[in-house]
Amino acid sequence: MKVLDFTKRTDKLVDKLLKLGFHYQSTDKEERPPKPPRLITTWANVMNGVTLQIIDTYDELRDENYKRITIPRKYVRITDDCTNISVTMSVEEFMELEQITNSHGITFPLPETSNENGLNEN
Repeated sequence: MKVLDFTKRTDKLVDKLLKLGFHYQSTDKEERPPKPPRLITTWANVMNGVTLQIIDTYDELRDENYKRITIPRKYVRITDDCTNISVTMSVEEFMELEQITNSHGITFPLPETSNENGLNEN
């Protein structure tokens, strides 16, 4: 029996995006002849005015025999929608982020607060 279970996530990057409040927007293929195409996946945090793009691209090198070698590379570009200022970082650097502060001084996600009085509010 085949089962579709949305509670089981396997992609740590997607989990991180969801934790930071981003929602999937689109995936586009950008042709760049003669270079290999880039795949750009866009996520947005509309409530906080921040757009994030995951860019899958290739670095091209030549070996000692001038044979072309393509090396896959993935990086993240985060843009503040109000100022249009963007920051580019590796996926590894992005995974270390815990919060983002936009140009309006709004930090998200909000820190988790504990129930300090110890009472169950249910």
